Amino acid sequence: MSKEKDFFRELMRVFVSGSMYILMFIVAIFIFYKTLVLFFFVFAAIFVHMKEFNQLTFQGLSDTSTLGIRLAEQVLNIVTFILVLVKSFKILVEYSKNQHIAIKDLVEISIIALLMEVVFNFGIHDMSINILFALFGLALLIIYAAFPYFRESTHK
Repeated sequence: MSKEKDFFRELMRVFVSGSMYILMFIVAIFIFYKTLVLFFFVFAAIFVHMKEFNQLTFQGLSDTSTLGIRLAEQVLNIVTFILVLVKSFKILVEYSKNQHIAIKDLVEISIIALLMEVVFNFGIHDMSINILFALFGLALLIIYAAFPYFRESTHK
């Protein structure tokens, strides 16, 4: 019976470790993909602003400023999404090394995700949902700032 338990325990450990490494690989590929998309949007925004500058100089005011604003919003949205992906990759690496996840990392990723949702997807949700997101984000920020555990660089 003990050999069966040990075999099952080892099988579960290998399965969980393999799953974590596969998930880390997928997150790394997705980070790479989002970074390429970010570079595309940055170059598109630069091109639009150069075109807008030429139109302003030679033809008066233009309508491409709204496109430039949308591209800038998209760039900021992708940057914050990459921050969430990098933070989640850090959590996966920490778990694969120590089989432990720090509460600090979970609080940080939830603050970033809530901020991203409130700032960039404001028009998608009802006002009550946005207020709820903002209140949860504010509560997490206060918890993060108030407790010294989150300010320590090492916590084990």
